[in-house]
Amino acid sequence: MKTKSWWKSLGYAIEGVLDATKTEKNLKIHIIFSVLILFLALFFNLKFLEYIILTITISLVIAAELFNTAIEYLVDALIKEKSEVAKRVKDVSAGAVLITAFGAIFVGYFVLFERIKNALSFNLQKLPNLPHHIAIVSLVITIALVVIIKSLIGRGEPLHGGMPSGHSAVAFSILISVIYLTKDVAVSLLVFLLCVLVAESRVRLKVHSMSEVIMGGLLGSGVTFLIFILIL
Repeated sequence: MKTKSWWKSLGYAIEGVLDATKTEKNLKIHIIFSVLILFLALFFNLKFLEYIILTITISLVIAAELFNTAIEYLVDALIKEKSEVAKRVKDVSAGAVLITAFGAIFVGYFVLFERIKNALSFNLQKLPNLPHHIAIVSLVITIALVVIIKSLIGRGEPLHGGMPSGHSAVAFSILISVIYLTKDVAVSLLVFLLCVLVAESRVRLKVHSMSEVIMGGLLGSGVTFLIFILIL
């Protein structure tokens, strides 16, 4: 009986994680980034203790997001009408997620940044010096393609909504240009962070879906990368 009960509890726990993942966009983002970080760590010969620190940090972020989701469900079930108390409870639980996320960023920085910087700097310095106007040309072509694709698909307006996200395409086009023109890892990572924030804001404002933002990022980065490759 105990074994059966344990298996049932495990099943309920897995169902809870899956349900939260389906309904909470932030949790999906945390999980995607967690998988990417762990995959990236495989290439940098981390020490055993560093793997433990990364794993615990990632677990804390995901657990905090799950607690936040559970609290939101509970508050919505108990308090049907609009309430200042309910808002404060949700804000505080969201704040807990924010603190763990910032902590995870610092841990990732201390564990991985120097390794990533050294690996990328070696390759970036091999790139030849290129004229800066290529970035402008790439940006213009990216915007033109966004407008053309939107008109063909017939979703959204040329500068608002639809497939693909123009903001995301422009942001990631600029990212590729910055990588090629500055050859600076730190600057490139900061611009990448800004690109992620731009893309995330479009989803949060419900102007675009996640797929539209991803396609925009792929379009902008792909077109710009192709142009720089052809110039090289």
